[in-house]
Amino acid sequence: MDLKNLLFGRRLSEKSADLSAVSEINSENVSRWLDIYNGGGEWRYTRKGGIKGGTRKVASLGAAKALCAELSRLCFTEGTDFVCADRETERYLKKVFDENCFSERISDFLEKAFASGGGVIKAYRDDNGVRLDFVTADCFVPTKWDSRGFYGGAFGSNVTQNGKNYIFAETQDVTDKGLIIENKLFDENGKERELSEVFPKMRGKTVIKGITKPLFVYFGTGAGKNRQCPPLGASVYADSEDTLKAIDIVFDSLTREFILGKKRIIVPSYAIRGEYDESGELKRYFNVNDEVFETFSTSDTDELKITDNTATLRVTEHIDALNELLDLLCMQAGLSEGTLSFRSGTLRTATEVISRNSRTYRTACFYRKAIARGLARVAENICLLGKMAGELSRNACEKVSIRFADGICEDDGTRIERAQKLYSSGIISKARALSEIYGISLEEAKAMEKEDNND
Repeated sequence: MDLKNLLFGRRLSEKSADLSAVSEINSENVSRWLDIYNGGGEWRYTRKGGIKGGTRKVASLGAAKALCAELSRLCFTEGTDFVCADRETERYLKKVFDENCFSERISDFLEKAFASGGGVIKAYRDDNGVRLDFVTADCFVPTKWDSRGFYGGAFGSNVTQNGKNYIFAETQDVTDKGLIIENKLFDENGKERELSEVFPKMRGKTVIKGITKPLFVYFGTGAGKNRQCPPLGASVYADSEDTLKAIDIVFDSLTREFILGKKRIIVPSYAIRGEYDESGELKRYFNVNDEVFETFSTSDTDELKITDNTATLRVTEHIDALNELLDLLCMQAGLSEGTLSFRSGTLRTATEVISRNSRTYRTACFYRKAIARGLARVAENICLLGKMAGELSRNACEKVSIRFADGICEDDGTRIERAQKLYSSGIISKARALSEIYGISLEEAKAMEKEDNND
């Protein structure tokens, strides 16, 4: 049963018909974008030649996945830090992120978010502590939002227990009473079942008072709003499907060039041997190992020649066409020319990228701002759950800044060295130096300096 139809039909029946219709259209878009990301697309099959016809699968270069993977690596690399004003919060966040394998999972999450137009990171708590759930766009339905963000949403996931398949549905809704979380379980036919069949300790409804924001954070790609569902994002290649189709057509042609361009040798008919197979049909072949000398009577010497009729492979033409199309895809996605090319001589150092103020640099900075805001919200939700469980003191600071690790947006080594020299020369204060080194506000740096002095 379709997951989103179930969520709307069972959980969101009180919502307007317009919302349901909008989500259905968005669901079709997300499904198509993810299909392309996974190597599909409406152009994936083409007609075969011959009388019987049929279809064959078109070879794919996987340009959509390569584009999303490149953007993910540009926007987040291992070593990115969450900087807090107090050490207690910083240690707690590090513990939670390590337990959830955050550094390994976030790259894959961002890659799929760029492909599908967005994604959700949901924080929750179980017997083992605070957990993070990375939800893809096809398993999320927004239910309440305004210009500042989302205040309600529904999630769905497939669950298998004792050989049976279930669909688990959860909704979060911020109201005047607080955050209302409802959970329901359905079988694969859409019939509602008891939660205890799969989750014996889970309650059907929970109200958390004093919370004004949901425990999930939506990450939009920022590549442009989804025209059918404005609060959601669109895939980074939503307007580049024709380019992706052209890339696969050229790549398929290059592949077929080697298949159809195999070595072909024309031999005289006298050199063909024949044998009968098990069904009694005569099979003809040319024995390349035949070294027996034979005499033939013919007046035309050309009839005795074995001719090589192999066609020249058009490899260079195909590669040039692929590079041009990949450059076009990069331009449409906001990346610099040659980012996805396999030409030699296109690599640039981080310093060169910044000095050229390239498209890639500007696009990475644009996406990183949105990602930093979202991750700061995720950290706030973790701290909130930690305080509710008593694992984090009530006075702990929930404000978090994100310091990206690599040198694409800024050369960390140069910045740190400059701050140290200015501090050593007495030009700037220690708090200002800490602010420059860790990429935090001056107020947070002063709080960090005060805590260091107390230690």
